[in-house]
Amino acid sequence: MKKNDTFTAACSGYNGDGAGVVRNDGFVFFVPGLLENEEAEIGITALKKNYGFGRIVRLIKPSIHRVTPICDVYRLCGGCQLMHMDHEEQCRFKEEKLKMCFRQNADMEIEPSPIMTAEPYFNYRNKVQIPVQVNQGKIEMGFYQSHTNKIIPFTTCYAESKLSNQIVNTLQTLFAKYHCASAMRHVLIKHAHVTGEVMVVFIVREYPFDGKDQLCQYLLQQYPQIKSLSVIVNKRTDNVILDGKEILIAGRPWIEEELLGSKFRISARSFYQINPYTTPLLYQTAIDFAGLTKNDVLVDMYCGTGTMGIIASKYCKKVFGIEIVPDAVKDARKNAEINHVENIEFLNADAGQGAQRIIRSKLKVDAMIVDPPRKGCAKDTLDAMVKIAPKKLVYVSCDPATLARDVAYLTKCGYVAQKIQPADMFPNTLHVETVALLTRTN
Repeated sequence: MKKNDTFTAACSGYNGDGAGVVRNDGFVFFVPGLLENEEAEIGITALKKNYGFGRIVRLIKPSIHRVTPICDVYRLCGGCQLMHMDHEEQCRFKEEKLKMCFRQNADMEIEPSPIMTAEPYFNYRNKVQIPVQVNQGKIEMGFYQSHTNKIIPFTTCYAESKLSNQIVNTLQTLFAKYHCASAMRHVLIKHAHVTGEVMVVFIVREYPFDGKDQLCQYLLQQYPQIKSLSVIVNKRTDNVILDGKEILIAGRPWIEEELLGSKFRISARSFYQINPYTTPLLYQTAIDFAGLTKNDVLVDMYCGTGTMGIIASKYCKKVFGIEIVPDAVKDARKNAEINHVENIEFLNADAGQGAQRIIRSKLKVDAMIVDPPRKGCAKDTLDAMVKIAPKKLVYVSCDPATLARDVAYLTKCGYVAQKIQPADMFPNTLHVETVALLTRTN
């Protein structure tokens, strides 16, 4: 076998990236876009020592779960990797991916609950970050092609909201009209789907930029939903985006959203869950898993702007939120004030350092909710969590591989996984969110 050779094979399953798995003469090939049980003529695109990659030359027997992607730049963009699958197959893939991650990273066989979903499956994102480039005099706004710095322009992104799409297209016209595209690095749009409020942030190389007043005036007149308009002056040369001085142009430095009966302020740099339709299911599941009573003390690790802890506060005696980002802690304290929550306290600290402060206080913690970034928890943080020794530990994860790794470690330290609940927070993509309940055995 060599590159560009072809062979015919049937797909037996998927790898973690959603590519179809086929075998030829005992050799494994990964074929993007191929669905399980499909038969196709495969062209070899690359060969490694123990495996290879292929492409679909001709589809011989298509799957009943194959659909035509509605996005014009689906293959080039690579953001919505599963758009060729119907939603039923996407959910099955994500459940199997979760099982596979536990098998490979924790040596555990699990049977998760059926994945939680909520419509709509398109136009659901409440946040979009669009890079801006000027290439040979042409303004390019779109998303980076996978593993490149090449922008794939679009007119409609089916992941972001329809209003965000309209604003992006308007901005591209305005950048051309007022000759200010070269000052732009990114445009950040946050759209609160429940309240309808919108935030627009220009990440710029210089400020003020040409045509600022006319551009902003037109934008605010055209879109009265924009309640916050600002710039972040970023002079860095790396790919860190939201760094630099923030300057408010119009409105307020935050927008407001509602979730499970509470109100939350969202600022430019603060984290807020991306999917406003699945998030209520996710958060309520995490709180239900914690099984809180009116006498319980809860620690909310990686608490962000305090959403989970504030919602959970009505079920327990006291909540301690731990968060490293100062702006997020500032928002969290304001959110507690807005919602008249008095039984919550926020610590501005790294997760591990915050946990050590809890240990030194000798506080008896009944339950803990952790919602770490994609890389999961550091070992010292896990050790501190074990030392705090909550009876119930609820782990909210956006990466099943690091979740499995951390669950395996916690299992060795006296915890057992009781429930594992996946959620489809990112339809049409590879990503799967998961809530795991671990209870202390000794």
